[in-house]
Amino acid sequence: MKKLISFAIVITGFLFLTSMVVKPVTASYDRKVDESGKPIPESVMKILNKSCINCHSEPGNFMALSHLDLANWEKYSAEKQATKAKAMCNMVGKDRMPPKKFRAEHPDGIPSTAEIKTICDWARSLQTENK
Repeated sequence: MKKLISFAIVITGFLFLTSMVVKPVTASYDRKVDESGKPIPESVMKILNKSCINCHSEPGNFMALSHLDLANWEKYSAEKQATKAKAMCNMVGKDRMPPKKFRAEHPDGIPSTAEIKTICDWARSLQTENK
């Protein structure tokens, strides 16, 4: 009986791994495309390229992409952009982003106080545009 259970577990594991190789799981979900979204200003994008883009765009971290996908920023509605920008400001302002592991491996990727101010000023400007 134990051999049968072990054999079933091995076969199930093999089939699972084979299915991952044949057709990998990818994140796909429908997003409404709203033409009112605006591109990120170059001054902000320079900071995001340094500190955020590695995880928050394809082929970045799945969890990071589920919160913010910078590659598809312009597909977000203006309201969603304002919400995401405010969250960015909060996360970098509280030193929660970039994550500790990234900070340790890329100390030059840590946004400076001036860069955090630039992100937060931009986020506030999006908030006032949507009121």
